Amino acid sequence: MNLIDRIRGFQQRVREVGFGMSTLALPAPKLLLLPSSQDESSKEEILFSHLVTELEINSVSRDLFESGFYNLAVFEAFKALNKFIQEKSCRHDLSDRKLMQQVFSENAPSLFWSDRKNISEKDEQKGYMLIYEGSFAGIRNPCGHETDWIDDHQTALDAILIAQHLLRKAKAAKLSSQ
Repeated sequence: MNLIDRIRGFQQRVREVGFGMSTLALPAPKLLLLPSSQDESSKEEILFSHLVTELEINSVSRDLFESGFYNLAVFEAFKALNKFIQEKSCRHDLSDRKLMQQVFSENAPSLFWSDRKNISEKDEQKGYMLIYEGSFAGIRNPCGHETDWIDDHQTALDAILIAQHLLRKAKAAKLSSQ
């Protein structure tokens, strides 16, 4: 870990504890000064760090989010989700919507959460397949094709949290022995 990363880590800890909302009596380069309590982006950064805890998503989207590149932060979060599902399901030949349709198929899924013996278990499998597919169609793909599809921090955070929920759900899924 280099010096800049350690300083950023220290600043983050100071902000999380609440001391960074006023002043810090250390000289610092202008670009490394802690934000004041009026700085809305610092509140969003703290919120992001508390809510986005999955390493696969946090590592690819945090810096982009904190820099105001909201569209790219969301795009990268969904790319990380796609990569995780490819790895877990061993389906590197597919991606995005097609991957989600195949891997979470209601009849012969690669990843599943139950035996799908009753209506609720079947509904969960089909419903999550549709949520995965819909998230890629309605969030990931527009972010990949448009430059500022998502241009505000709240919408970006909402979308990243969807990706995180889906990642956690994929982590909890069992792999079929097909």
